[in-house]
Amino acid sequence: MKTIITPIFVLISLIAFGQNNAIGDLWKLYSSRDFESVIEKAKPLLNNEPNNAELNLIIGRSYADKADYQNAVPYLESTVKNDKDNSWQKAWAYTYLGTCYFMLQKYAEAEKSLNECIRLNATKNATNDAYGKSLRLGYNEFFNSWKIVETEHFRFHFQKMDDEDIAIYTSVREKAFTKINGFFNSALPKKIDFFVWESREDAKSVLKANLGFAKPEFCVVHSHYLQTKGHEMTHVISNYSTTMLAKTELINEGTAVCFDQSTQDKEQIVKGWLKANSKKVAIKEIWSNWGAFPTELTYPLSGLFVKALIEKFGQEKFMAFFGDQSYEHAKAVFGNELDTLISKFEEKINS
Repeated sequence: MKTIITPIFVLISLIAFGQNNAIGDLWKLYSSRDFESVIEKAKPLLNNEPNNAELNLIIGRSYADKADYQNAVPYLESTVKNDKDNSWQKAWAYTYLGTCYFMLQKYAEAEKSLNECIRLNATKNATNDAYGKSLRLGYNEFFNSWKIVETEHFRFHFQKMDDEDIAIYTSVREKAFTKINGFFNSALPKKIDFFVWESREDAKSVLKANLGFAKPEFCVVHSHYLQTKGHEMTHVISNYSTTMLAKTELINEGTAVCFDQSTQDKEQIVKGWLKANSKKVAIKEIWSNWGAFPTELTYPLSGLFVKALIEKFGQEKFMAFFGDQSYEHAKAVFGNELDTLISKFEEKINS
């Protein structure tokens, strides 16, 4: 009997070893963000072992990371069901399910999944990821007293505001959305969850971040109630206007400033700062090294520059460029006229 069992045991071990090596290769491929190839290579392996928690996880995560949330859910749910050890696999499946359900506007399921990951506490990184999402998506107990108001394009969350002011606030933001998206023509996957904070101090304490900011991939905005109408929502709307290959702060923040619908005289602000600091503007330098310059300069300046690009080249060409916001791609789309525009822009601002 021993001579029969041993070869069978060796064969099973070799198959398991080969399967584990294949899964390891899939994770390497996943790390390169080639999600389509991961799915293509993983599915045949899953046919041989449909209850494999790790295979289901890597397929589900790949679908989720390519924003195909509907297809991601069954694989992630399979991981949760089949991971009997409550391991890192189940933990990551739960936090990814939280994202998927949120994006599918199944808000109760999203909250439950994130809380399950936190309760499981199987791995520090997954727990921290779920906890961070629970804060940004409004599932922390701090938000229990907030008022939720839904409109055509938004799901507003108000920390403290009376009904009359809420009616005005939501109406103004809906009009801003219509105007901004008239340029971008974006199809958002869900309503924008727009968190309206009364207290900047509370936001800093709870979120560990300064207001305002957007999480465009989740269609989430956190904003102080006095911030501009359009800045943060522009980040969300523009993110879904085309396939985003590369963002740069000069263009991405500049676009949000350009469409913020504020009444600030940005040119006066920039010229005032340059004069007070005895500086001159060099657009290419700021384009490549944004962080080396103060936001007091870069934000209004970038808004002016994006406005100049749109006025010179038009909506169609700007959108052809917008998905890859590098200078090199701008040169490919706009041609030599780009450098001419930059020179004239610098001359005007530096005068």
